[in-house]
Amino acid sequence: MSSQPTFTDVQRREIFTEIITKDGVPALAVEKRLPGGSSKRLLLLNKVDAQQMITKLDNFLNEIYAQELAGVNATLSPADMVALFGEDPDDYAV
Repeated sequence: MSSQPTFTDVQRREIFTEIITKDGVPALAVEKRLPGGSSKRLLLLNKVDAQQMITKLDNFLNEIYAQELAGVNATLSPADMVALFGEDPDDYAV
């Protein structure tokens, strides 16, 4: 896992992605960093899963851009997003 996150999600979790290969078969591992520096796998995607994710992400972005053009939910701050969606309960695990 890289030391720099691929992105930080709405719940302020550091998300990492990595292409892994097992027996010559590639997959995309999506993990989050846990308190203390360890990680937890959230998703393991094959190429079909990844293509479906791309389609869903494109649909999501098109909807968000349309709402912004209409003046609805115009760009919430990171704090606003956490207040709306909540924090990750794993952040408090000991």
